[in-house]
Amino acid sequence: MRGSWRSEATGGGADGAGGVVGELAGVLERSVTALASPALLQERELGEVLGALDGVVARTHALVVAVVREGLSRGLHQEAGFSDVDWVRLVCPGLASRTAIEIAMVARAGQQGVHVPLADAVQDGSVPVHRAAQVLRALTRIRPALGEAEYADAADLLTVAAGREEFDEKDLGRIKSKLVATCLSEKEQIARAQARHELRDVHESSLADGSLHRFVVTVGSDADYEAIRAVLMSPLAAPAPAKDRGQCGVTGVAEGGVADPAGGGGATLAELDLRTAGQRRYDAFMTVFRRGVAGTQGQPTTPKAQVMVTIGLQELRGALAGDGHTVHDGTIPAHQVRQLACEADILPAVLGEKGQILDLGRAKRLVTPGQRRALAHRDGGCTFPGCHVPATWCEAHHVVHWARGGRSDLSNYASRS
Repeated sequence: MRGSWRSEATGGGADGAGGVVGELAGVLERSVTALASPALLQERELGEVLGALDGVVARTHALVVAVVREGLSRGLHQEAGFSDVDWVRLVCPGLASRTAIEIAMVARAGQQGVHVPLADAVQDGSVPVHRAAQVLRALTRIRPALGEAEYADAADLLTVAAGREEFDEKDLGRIKSKLVATCLSEKEQIARAQARHELRDVHESSLADGSLHRFVVTVGSDADYEAIRAVLMSPLAAPAPAKDRGQCGVTGVAEGGVADPAGGGGATLAELDLRTAGQRRYDAFMTVFRRGVAGTQGQPTTPKAQVMVTIGLQELRGALAGDGHTVHDGTIPAHQVRQLACEADILPAVLGEKGQILDLGRAKRLVTPGQRRALAHRDGGCTFPGCHVPATWCEAHHVVHWARGGRSDLSNYASRS
């Protein structure tokens, strides 16, 4: 089926779809030839080429959505006996599984009138495919609670938000969570949370011959998920300098002072942390786990893991619908925040009505713990352009150096990795 479909697409002479496909193939071939030796490109040209290729990938995905949308409207997947996702995987074997699922999701949604503006926005390139899929997942959650007119308004709102370039992934996520919290009553959210809590599970999934030991954890709530994620994103999971390895029990790092192949007096291999990100997260989790079970009579030797949750005062009191937000861009429903504030070591950064942060300590020459929490809330991570290091791995730096008269006010601090 795949071969016949492609032969039809490329046939029919120089005109029509066949001519377009042939021309596209020619352009791609010339581009591959021109970029066959990227080592010949200057640094500035490398950045320009990567930006252009990123645009080509995004536009290609938009065109794939357009063609898949038409194929679904003609029922080609049903004729072939496949689901829409499996049909996309069949005719586009080069797509990653997640991308194929999202393209099929957007194309399928485009068959419904209420979602046509979103699908059209994807096709014209104003909304990326992955952001459209995020919108559709959020709409799926709130659809049972809304009437047709209200649902259409919500779809239009999220479509516009997804197409706004000034809204990054964090902004879009907060808009979605706020909309879900507003549309679903707290009773409905609690019922969903209870149903999810019933799915909590830990079971062993080791190989029968004992060569690999593995546990699978199904998290029972957003709060539990964020507590685990706080450990996995904590400084314990950051690359460890050589001088700290003996203190934190890091294993599996380079030994012997072999010079850095890049030269230039840089760090030796012995000074680099060669663990993978997954290995660092495992070591961080086991460090916290061992501390928890090391005490006598079941008492842990250190306090519980701390999760910083930011929530509006009115949402915390229950006067308004909303969620709490963690420094790692996670969301926790307000009712779970209220529960955890009573029974766990979760430190809430409560905001006043004008958004100012309350009770975060006095200004000193060195950053205070309160100011550090405020920085994590404000910056959300490293402020250097293009750096995505999480807030828990960052240091507080004076924008105007202390020695040059800079103040230790929050406005003069920036998070830097």
